[in-house]
Amino acid sequence: MTDVLAVRYGDDWIHEVNVKEKQPPTSPTSPTVCPTNFILHYAVPGPKNKWSHHSVTMSHTDPRQVASWVKTIRNYLMGLSHRPRKILLFVNPFGGKKKGLKIWEKDVQPLMTIAGIDTKMLVTERVGHARDTLLSADLSDFHAVVCIGGDGTLAEVINGLVLRASRDRQIDPNNSEADLPTPRLPIGVIPSGSTDTVAYSLHGTTDVQTAAIHIIFGDNTGLDISSVHSDRRLLRLYASMLSYGYLGDVIRDSEKFRWMGPQRYDYSGFKKIVANKGYEGEIHLLSDPCHPATSTRCIKNCTRCLQHMHNSIPDKEISRWLTVRGKFFMVNGANLSCGCSRSPMGFSPHCHVGDGCVDVILVRHTSFFNNIRMLLRLSSKQKTLYDLPFVEVYRAREFTFRALPTLHMQSSNEISNRYLKSSLSVWNCDGEVIDSSNVKIRVHCQLVNVFTRRAQEPVHDRTCFC
Repeated sequence: MTDVLAVRYGDDWIHEVNVKEKQPPTSPTSPTVCPTNFILHYAVPGPKNKWSHHSVTMSHTDPRQVASWVKTIRNYLMGLSHRPRKILLFVNPFGGKKKGLKIWEKDVQPLMTIAGIDTKMLVTERVGHARDTLLSADLSDFHAVVCIGGDGTLAEVINGLVLRASRDRQIDPNNSEADLPTPRLPIGVIPSGSTDTVAYSLHGTTDVQTAAIHIIFGDNTGLDISSVHSDRRLLRLYASMLSYGYLGDVIRDSEKFRWMGPQRYDYSGFKKIVANKGYEGEIHLLSDPCHPATSTRCIKNCTRCLQHMHNSIPDKEISRWLTVRGKFFMVNGANLSCGCSRSPMGFSPHCHVGDGCVDVILVRHTSFFNNIRMLLRLSSKQKTLYDLPFVEVYRAREFTFRALPTLHMQSSNEISNRYLKSSLSVWNCDGEVIDSSNVKIRVHCQLVNVFTRRAQEPVHDRTCFC
């Protein structure tokens, strides 16, 4: 029954699509006064974590039996209070391959109609549109906020809802030590971006129908969100990954080639791999004793995430501060495994969605050959970055990054601003550019609730030595 989407009287199905029906017609002249069948809509899990919509028509010669079945099933579904009845939905028509509206019309809207979910749809017109709308709109009638877009669109929704909750509770988000409040509304993400790492990490797939079905089911889980502060100011909240160096250079360079679509990332990525630029920096992090390489993968009913949800682990007593310095090709702070179709395992396959930690992946500046090795590992379905000799991985509750000037810069008193800028990278934050090099990242454990049934693949043969 938990996999049932809706139940409809079969004889007046066409009528129900156009008119919100509550009880079967009772007019003696109506052809549906004695319905002898009903349609049960349900979802079925398949391979590769995909769910699909199915329906079956059930008939009986006694109309009272049919009515009894329909009433019983509907009462059960109405009793599932976690299922959303009215949602605010944002569609980004420009993200990824620009198929947001088509996905809404072809895949999402029919399922929402079947499930009887009242949807208010808004098409975003500019960067920040979803965020600004959530900060000002009346949200009292909605049960959830959903977005059809990529990681950037989801980040806008998260930022808007969290900042709205902070304002309502008079909490200053610019205070890096403040505990940000959890928004009242859960969030749904339907992928239509270039990489869709959040959707992939949550659902185990970027299948659109799967994401829509998970929203209808209403099952949700707590998702860690990391705040990025600089100069006593909140720059952004992110759910996927923050990256300095190579990926920062790629996102900055790719902005000049937006006309190429998603292929612009491949083009800019190739250019930056060949350039093989390194950046001096210092990372100061509050390390968690559970190292990513010795941890299990995060799937449905993850024990580690459940423990942190109930605050059963004394974080401050078991954590310690570490400092790492050097020249890095890339510095990453992963909130999720950051897997996608091109990188099935992601940057950190054993990263957990709700343990209050971010996996810090440091790629030392090394040879062009080693950079290629790293990219091949990222595209592998079995191997990870953990055992590469030039890669260091830490699990942290918070960390700071400070860009260090090179020796040439330190000895020269007449460095132009242009040279100074070229010696620093930028941060790639969920596909958006952050120019401030020196930042503080702090994880807010399970700050938002997101719709997902989670991947149910068997855990790999690894023992967690946390």
